[in-house]
Amino acid sequence: ALVLPGEARGIADELGLYLEHREVVGGVGLLVMLFFSSLAFAVLENAMSVIFAHRVRVRRRHFLTSALIPYLYIGLVGAGLLIITIISGALQATGGEVWVFHRVVRIDGAAAVGLYALGVFGLMMLLTSFYMVLPVGRISWRHAALGGATATLLWEVVRHLLVWYYATLSMVNVIYGSLATAIVALLSLEIAGMILLFGAQVIAEFERLIAGGRVDDPVEPRGL
Repeated sequence: ALVLPGEARGIADELGLYLEHREVVGGVGLLVMLFFSSLAFAVLENAMSVIFAHRVRVRRRHFLTSALIPYLYIGLVGAGLLIITIISGALQATGGEVWVFHRVVRIDGAAAVGLYALGVFGLMMLLTSFYMVLPVGRISWRHAALGGATATLLWEVVRHLLVWYYATLSMVNVIYGSLATAIVALLSLEIAGMILLFGAQVIAEFERLIAGGRVDDPVEPRGL
């Protein structure tokens, strides 16, 4: 629901079908999927290298490091999302009621707002970690948090607008039929990618501001 507004159920159903017939894919198909997934991550890394050009001039990342980062990082992110999914599914299974210190607490009102705020905070931390891992060189926690907060705020606004648009004005289901889910997924991922790069641009511009414009064009000291 965070990544594909309005089409979460359709994507979940497709993933369910994939898991039911996973033997059709086999080992070769799995390797192909991993290969193209790493290519997608490499595209993001190249885009980050353009945004953080001043860092690439100073240091470059080893090829093996760039090849291993996608799998290690996505593995950690996947584990975190799995934990969130289990907790969310448990809350839905109990009807939004949990036991806290031998008392039943219903997840509604202020509690629901608190859980929503916690989810937004988790998304901001996820994007912050992304900005700390992907660009070349070490980015300070404050700068990465600034980019993560910017991207999270923009995505939350865009996500709610997309949900409203698909529910009220969009005719994508009528026009594209069974391909509507794929169209919505591609559009959502494109918007998410733009917001992700915009957050990185905010970090880069903030670094240039702190450096007083000396980041991109370092001046060699002259002898007296």
